[in-house]
Amino acid sequence: MDFAAWMEVWLGDRWWTFDPRNNAPRKGRVVIGRGRDAADVAMATTFGGPRLESMVVHAEEDCAPAWR
Repeated sequence: MDFAAWMEVWLGDRWWTFDPRNNAPRKGRVVIGRGRDAADVAMATTFGGPRLESMVVHAEEDCAPAWR
């Protein structure tokens, strides 16, 4: 299984955001890295026979007004 990801592509004169999973608007996205592909920006790099014992992710919407 691979991770799903959204991408930004430079087309013409600006960056465009694409979400190949469903291309539907989302509340937000979290950038964990930037690169050409998963080899450039691995979320985790391990050696040997690692076992994932647990993973917990907490995310909350930031409702603070944006600075301008």
